[in-house]
Amino acid sequence: DKAKNDIRHTLKLLPKRLSALLSKKTFKSLFFYLTASFIVCAIFASLNLIESAYKIKGLVVQTATAGSAYLNLAKDEVLAKNYDSAKNNFSLAEQKFSLSQTQLSGGGVFLNVVLNFLPQKHDADSLLQAAKIISSAGQNFVDLERQADMLKISPAGITSADGASADILQNINSELLVISFKLNSAQKLVGQINKNSLPASQQQTFDDLKNKLNSISFVLDNFVKISSFVKDCLSGQKNILILFENNNELRATGGFIGTFGDLHMQDGEITKLNVSSVYDLDGQLQESVQPPSPILNLSDKLYLRDSNWFADFPTSAKTISNFYEKEGGETPDLIIAMTPNLIINLLKITGPISLPKYGVTLNADNFVEKTQAVSTISDNLPTNSPKQILADMVPLLLQKISGASKDQLAQIAQSLQNNLNEKQIVIFSRNEDLESQAVGFHWDGGLMETDRDYLSVVSSNLGGSKSDLNINQKVFLSTTIQNDGSINEDLTITRTNTLPLLSDTGNDSFLRIYVPLGSKLISNSGFDQKNLSYPAGEDYKTEDNIYAWEKNSVKEAITGTTIGIESGKTIFGNWLKVKGGESKTVKLSYQLPFKLGNTDRYSLLLQKQIGAIDQDFSWKLAYDGRKSAWMNFSGANLQPNGLNSDIILNKDYLFGLILTKN
Repeated sequence: DKAKNDIRHTLKLLPKRLSALLSKKTFKSLFFYLTASFIVCAIFASLNLIESAYKIKGLVVQTATAGSAYLNLAKDEVLAKNYDSAKNNFSLAEQKFSLSQTQLSGGGVFLNVVLNFLPQKHDADSLLQAAKIISSAGQNFVDLERQADMLKISPAGITSADGASADILQNINSELLVISFKLNSAQKLVGQINKNSLPASQQQTFDDLKNKLNSISFVLDNFVKISSFVKDCLSGQKNILILFENNNELRATGGFIGTFGDLHMQDGEITKLNVSSVYDLDGQLQESVQPPSPILNLSDKLYLRDSNWFADFPTSAKTISNFYEKEGGETPDLIIAMTPNLIINLLKITGPISLPKYGVTLNADNFVEKTQAVSTISDNLPTNSPKQILADMVPLLLQKISGASKDQLAQIAQSLQNNLNEKQIVIFSRNEDLESQAVGFHWDGGLMETDRDYLSVVSSNLGGSKSDLNINQKVFLSTTIQNDGSINEDLTITRTNTLPLLSDTGNDSFLRIYVPLGSKLISNSGFDQKNLSYPAGEDYKTEDNIYAWEKNSVKEAITGTTIGIESGKTIFGNWLKVKGGESKTVKLSYQLPFKLGNTDRYSLLLQKQIGAIDQDFSWKLAYDGRKSAWMNFSGANLQPNGLNSDIILNKDYLFGLILTKN
């Protein structure tokens, strides 16, 4: 009871006591004491703060300046290939920047507490940390350069003095991963810095550093992926089928397969290289394989030379591989198709290659002329083998590349990248992971998927003439979005043959227009009809993809235009023969299989044909009653209810818009 009474008494008095404690008089006295104590302490601390801050600033700037000097020395030593000295200077730079960080935080507990409230302190610390990381990455870069210098490109492939090229490729990839991680970390730190913390005279320099670091990080991220892809392509035993496709006789995946290379590599080193005419293999085919009907213009059977029928290279590659095996070849791990453009570009960099055996010097100007005639037998060739000249040239070209300067190697790398981007080289791998990487780089030559608009114009020269490099093709697409959201398109293709009118200069091609699956052909005109039929009584074997292509195709009765399905697209196909000096135009109208909503996205995926030369593409998009809320491209001529755009089609393009109804 007594305890209960005490508790009740305490609770009764508690409000009064709290009220007294928190009275204005008491609160003012407490606040004044606390404030006065802080001000007194701050006065003395401030005197020490000012002195220490200037002292620290001088030390930090002095030490960081020394670190920057070591960085510059390291850069010069790397260029001079003095790797030990370069790595040492990068290490000294890292030590100096680390010391600067220590100095910045070395003013005592109170000073650090105060400085930590200043944005400039955080910016300075971030900048020093970024410099320290960059210096550390520099040491990895030196190790990378050392590893790269151990690799040599020669007629024997990619080799190293100690024979450990596979380990070196792995080390290079590992170093790249570390460098990329470190530079990305530095990029994030620099991105956090407010440039207004810096003197006005240094702000532009800081912007330049930030932009350069962003660019380097972006490029390096891509280079890491490419390095991993190259490493995986070269590691272990690889059987590689190289298709030399002549784009002067254009086919769906680049050109007529006149020559092939059978390349075997072990960890990047060439163990076998045989370059031969495709006819050497085609003569060994025992089966009678049914060709796609347009091939009947050339042959009533399908061989390796005509097996690249499908515009989607992964699909064609599987058919190519099947024929290669049927004709006695070993199953390839990789299939690489390339046009003469790459070698022409390389010859521009390395200079001409002399072949005394043939009495000829190959250069960028005469390469196609001297090597393109697949079926021509020249009495001037000692071996009476027109493809042997190419087989003898390849090791000499590799030798030239092995002796190239750093500037030339950079040009060669750029040329290779350009040819991949412009689809003069495409790659297929049986390995799913490698193929997925190739798809990611858009090096696979595949027809891409989209749920909106799509267009690719693909020509297959089936007349036997070599004239496509002299065909000037212009494509004009007019897209009209109707009020109800339906979309109609009018396509005009004009082909001009700039060769003179001679018996062997005509271009006889089967054109395929790839559009979204389910598109409806409304009308077409300007094509040349052909009536081709399979020979009676032929006991054909069939290829699954080609059989499906024929099965899914129908011919329009009046124009003879083929309407079919290929690689997830609707195709409209027909013939066009253009004589030397002649120009012809075909026109098609069709409706897309989807409609747009009141606010919706519209995009056009435009894909260039593999191996085709640059061509003019013009696009008119009309969307009366709508307006553009967003687009992912520039350079278009905008109108109140539409736009016009003209480009050179030398790679794939994606045009995207968000349209809203008025």
